[in-house]
Amino acid sequence: MAVDFGDHASGFRHTEVIRFVNDEVLMNGGGPDFYAALRSRPWDEVEERLRTVLADPQVPRATKRACAWSALALSVRVGARQREQQERQARRLQSQVEERETAAWALASELQRLRGERESAVAQLRSTQAALRQTLVECDALRGRLLQVERASRVVPLARERVPGPPRPQVMVPLGASRDHSQEEGPKRPQGMAPLVASRSSSHEEDPERPQ
Repeated sequence: MAVDFGDHASGFRHTEVIRFVNDEVLMNGGGPDFYAALRSRPWDEVEERLRTVLADPQVPRATKRACAWSALALSVRVGARQREQQERQARRLQSQVEERETAAWALASELQRLRGERESAVAQLRSTQAALRQTLVECDALRGRLLQVERASRVVPLARERVPGPPRPQVMVPLGASRDHSQEEGPKRPQGMAPLVASRSSSHEEDPERPQ
């Protein structure tokens, strides 16, 4: 018997097919040796072993037919093994695709969040730039006022030094003020009036007929 009925890795799904292959191997004088020796080998080695048997003229034709049926069963087994490997690889690739999709969704979400932060940062930057420009304008205005105040503070002391003081009042000196202090303390009389004695003497001289 070449193929075991309970071997699920054989690739055969129907017992009638397995029975027919086994009967053909046994009817041609074969046994399980060829199948058992190559059951886990790749198809290249199976085909190379079959070619060696078929090329040997000392091997009976029936044995060659038995080896051919065993090689046929091994090809089904190799195909099943390759199909299983492909299915595992497909499942692994599908898992990787799902992981990549999950990572892509995560990256898309992160990108959306970063884009939102970028827009917020751009808006904040623009607001900061506007505030900076306003601050610079105010700074320039304050600097101009400071320069005006400094110039005014330098001009005012100079103006105070150049402004003359109030004029001194002129003292009017009356006639006869140059006399000495003793005459100033005497009785004052109106300006232009002659002394009384002098006036009397002059009156006597003007009237000689008046008795003495």
